Amino acid sequence: MRPISQSFRCLDAVARRGSVRKAAEALHLTAAAVHQQILNFEEQVGTPLFDRLPRGMKLTAAGEIVLASVRRTQRDFEQALAQVEALRTLQRGHVSLGVPHASAEVLMPRVMQAMRADYPGISFDVRTGNGEALLRAVAGGEVDIAFCLQRMAPPGVEQIRAWPQQLGAVVAPGHPLAQRSGKLRLRDCLAHALALPAPDMELRAMVDRIASRERQLLKPAVQTTSVAMIRTLAADGGLVGLLVQENVFHDVATDRLRWLPLADAEAQSATGLYQRLGQRAAVATGVFVQYLDRAFNEWVPLA
Repeated sequence: MRPISQSFRCLDAVARRGSVRKAAEALHLTAAAVHQQILNFEEQVGTPLFDRLPRGMKLTAAGEIVLASVRRTQRDFEQALAQVEALRTLQRGHVSLGVPHASAEVLMPRVMQAMRADYPGISFDVRTGNGEALLRAVAGGEVDIAFCLQRMAPPGVEQIRAWPQQLGAVVAPGHPLAQRSGKLRLRDCLAHALALPAPDMELRAMVDRIASRERQLLKPAVQTTSVAMIRTLAADGGLVGLLVQENVFHDVATDRLRWLPLADAEAQSATGLYQRLGQRAAVATGVFVQYLDRAFNEWVPLA
């Protein structure tokens, strides 16, 4: 055990052994040195931490509080050292995850490439599917983590992280909607030909909730399970797509598309990261989440 400080070490040793002399012997220090550390600690706290009794040293109420904090700090320090060492020596590791098809196109390859540039020994196993199927895969132990639009987790699965997602209109730079100023709502898009996610997709559920609230009837020119098709129809066919910002990062960055956030109340959601309940993440998985965080911080917002 590497002590976080000599003072902490002395306080803990005296509390355990009830004697400065015994603590000094255990720590291979002089009794005077240990006693001075205790006096310094008490001066810093501003109250006695021990009752000096004929038969030894006993913690005061204040001492009990301070010692509990010291031990928590020591445990946290040891855990931090272990994580740093695991990160430093991370030569091999494996990340098993499930992601939506759209996330597998741009976001996840970017994250994996960045991570492998720093840790080339890391390998990945990636399953694609809709959110419901991915969470079933987590519950069944088929993947370790799943990344999908936020939803109620099934039994045995917990959400461990979340990133905001916003639904927006996706149009070519020359489209009339791209020239608008002010807030854009779903009803403003209905005058144009729409390319929408298929009815069984989570993205479509977001659109349908807005339409229902606004009492609007959706008549898409195209509906598809392919987010890539929606982007192409918006960029090259003049249609209006409805997607979250994660789906269009690359196209917006290359000026192929514009992404216009919808101001409707139901247009805000989040993407969650899920794992089995109580599961302790492997070091490689924890590092992967850090790289995923970095990607979101670099790419948001687009508007």
